[in-house]
Amino acid sequence: MEDTIVLYPSPGRGHLFCMVELGKQIVKHHPSISVTIIISTLPTEPFPVDDPYFSTLPTTYPSITLLHLPKVSLPPITSFSPLDFVASFFELPELSNTNLHQTLLNLSKSFNIKALIIDFFCSAAFEFVSSRHNIPIYFFFTSGASGLSAFLHLPVLDKIFTKSLKDLDVIIDLHGIFNIPSKAMPAAICDRSHKVYRYFLDTAKLMMKSAGIVINTSELLEHRALQAIQEGKCDPNEPVPPLFCVGPLVALALREAEGEQFVTAPELEECLIELMNSKKGEAVRERVLKLSEDAAAAKSDGGSSCVAMAKLLDSFKKG
Repeated sequence: MEDTIVLYPSPGRGHLFCMVELGKQIVKHHPSISVTIIISTLPTEPFPVDDPYFSTLPTTYPSITLLHLPKVSLPPITSFSPLDFVASFFELPELSNTNLHQTLLNLSKSFNIKALIIDFFCSAAFEFVSSRHNIPIYFFFTSGASGLSAFLHLPVLDKIFTKSLKDLDVIIDLHGIFNIPSKAMPAAICDRSHKVYRYFLDTAKLMMKSAGIVINTSELLEHRALQAIQEGKCDPNEPVPPLFCVGPLVALALREAEGEQFVTAPELEECLIELMNSKKGEAVRERVLKLSEDAAAAKSDGGSSCVAMAKLLDSFKKG
């Protein structure tokens, strides 16, 4: 049977695009293997089937197949807080586990599934699939290594802070959405915040048990953060799984066919004119240029990201 790598992205647009770009890199470096991307969809955010980025995929990358899971209903929203939106990204995979299981069973009748790579929001699939399928499971962290290092440090912090969130007399920053004293936080929001925190905490623990973590960065861009993770400084009590820095992966969205763009030329000019022309922006321009050069070098033949992709593909063969 033909070998395939299964990718399971979160339905968030940025996460979905990054996972597709990962699939493109896999088939580019290993043309003999296929990639199957299993799509789940939020009830409030339909899949952009008419987006040229996806509609042209079967033609430009025939080795990549998109499979859509049946839609599921999320729990009713009770607090109407922004946290409900964050929680839904964790709850959707949890409710989709049975459908994912059946999809993998059907897929295994025609393909040899070499690995399953899941978005960190899809952590509910980790133990569910592990207990039912003999498939190596990797996590894909769509952000950089700096964010990952803080993320993996959560279990250590959780042991230090023993009080519940509502008992801590601190200012809670809910992902930059609003800041309020924890003791003044409404009970419903506080409970929801605690639930979201538990999702992140459990995911951090599961990532350390995975076959590996694929990171959307390169060694050149985040050497110090990667070194901290590899040396076990994030969580000294857990062995670090293999890290594969295959990025940066950036989706160039094709919106021209729809007659729209993410940012119009006048908007871009208005936002960047001071940065491009002022003395104050000179240091920023130099740093951006250096980062751009480092990213290009990492993704070039023989660059660190290409080497990491080769190691990732080699680990599939051993799985």
